[in-house]
Amino acid sequence: MPFFVNLPDLIFISKQSIINGMQYISEDTIAALSTPAGRSAIAVIRLSGENAFSIMRRLFKPSSDADKQVRRGYIMDGDKKVDEVLCSFFKAPRTYTGEDTAEISVHGNPVIINAVLNLLYKNGARAAGPGEFTYRAFLNGKKDLAEAEAVCSLITSKTETAARAALNNAGGLLSSKIETLKNSLITFLAYLEASLDYPSDDIPFMSSELKLKMINNAIEDNQKLIDNYKTSLMLQKGMKAVIIGKPNTGKSSLLNAVLGKNRAIVTDIAGTTTDTIEEIIDCRGIPLILTDTAGIRNHAENSIEILGQERSKEAAGKADILLWVFDSSSPLDKNDAEIAAYLKTFDFKDNMTGVCGKSGLPSKINEKTIKSFEKHTYIIGILNKADLPQKINEENIKTLAVFDEIISLSAKSGAGMKKLLETVSRLAGVSDAGNEYLLINSRHQALLRKAQESLIKTRALINEENADELACFEVKNAAAAMEEVLGVNTPHDILDSIFGSFCIGK
Repeated sequence: MPFFVNLPDLIFISKQSIINGMQYISEDTIAALSTPAGRSAIAVIRLSGENAFSIMRRLFKPSSDADKQVRRGYIMDGDKKVDEVLCSFFKAPRTYTGEDTAEISVHGNPVIINAVLNLLYKNGARAAGPGEFTYRAFLNGKKDLAEAEAVCSLITSKTETAARAALNNAGGLLSSKIETLKNSLITFLAYLEASLDYPSDDIPFMSSELKLKMINNAIEDNQKLIDNYKTSLMLQKGMKAVIIGKPNTGKSSLLNAVLGKNRAIVTDIAGTTTDTIEEIIDCRGIPLILTDTAGIRNHAENSIEILGQERSKEAAGKADILLWVFDSSSPLDKNDAEIAAYLKTFDFKDNMTGVCGKSGLPSKINEKTIKSFEKHTYIIGILNKADLPQKINEENIKTLAVFDEIISLSAKSGAGMKKLLETVSRLAGVSDAGNEYLLINSRHQALLRKAQESLIKTRALINEENADELACFEVKNAAAAMEEVLGVNTPHDILDSIFGSFCIGK
């Protein structure tokens, strides 16, 4: 059971923090199952803390060389054997947590797992909370906060590319870039403060040109980190791609072609698809959440089709990318115009160039400013059925909307499918699987933007008279924001949120 501490006792505790309302005491020895619950060939139980080895001496009877790091033997409950196990022993400080650690590989039967855990608890360990092993690694200086966050991202990654990016962060790539940038600011700050504190001494002179160069370099490097946020969102959360269009344009055929299997029913009957169908694929490293929708047309034949069309519109409003499918072997009609007019009502991107006129087709209006990335939806025009005689082309559908891309393909033959997937990954910012991706989460982005604001203010102050003191203040703010990314002076509620999202046992 979790260990709770009375408030009067807190003054006697040297290393403690609050996670999810519990007092996590680093002097405690903790234990937890580190592999998924359920039946399996092997399960791993992790034990960490200053009493880890003494607890194991009471419970573990080795049958192999006692001097080896990995030993075979038995977990004993008195004179009774509980399970034959392998035990690995790791001596502090060269461990994941920085503490004495033992890992017990038991047979993956829940009965055995629970028996071993209960024995550990009876002999002085307590149940670990979510992320407490990694939290101890953070407290003991084994990982900074950005590296610790990456551990959770690594466990929850949905694609190989996302896992590789998380591994980069966990290995310190992001931290080293931030540390390098912060150190350059500290060097800059040292010159500024020295000239303020000792104006008459022989301090190396820093010209305004050199100051500007150093700050511009910092702004550029910091912006590169911020720019990783867009790709990071796609890698971690996936990209919602919604297939829309009027009936019989080949939407369901497109879904099947992308998936490489017959997931959706395909017929020549308009209105066959009456509900949304959702599947997830790995699109060149991106978890692509692909949704097929019911065709949108003026006159639905029944209440089921009406409901299906409403769900189509609802799905379109939540999309990161719209795959607007046209039957290139048929001319545009009022149904296409209706879809264009509907999409124009969305807030996420005011990129529609027209509304329905007398002809039933759009007439041009002024284009508005595209909003921020968080609300931006890409629109790809799909000219399907490219294997048939063509009756519309790119210029025709450009009268309906401003498309980010227009692709001609055949869902039936597969022609053009590769280009479609390449386009989706490129729009997401993931176009080269060999790239050294970094994961920038919303916390990192907010702090790096805060730093950027201070750096931009610093740049404006450089050419002002008697503004060096203000410049120092802004540089300090920028450096402090970068340090907070790494976990320096991070508030407890933030730590609570971060480590509370971890699985138990990590």
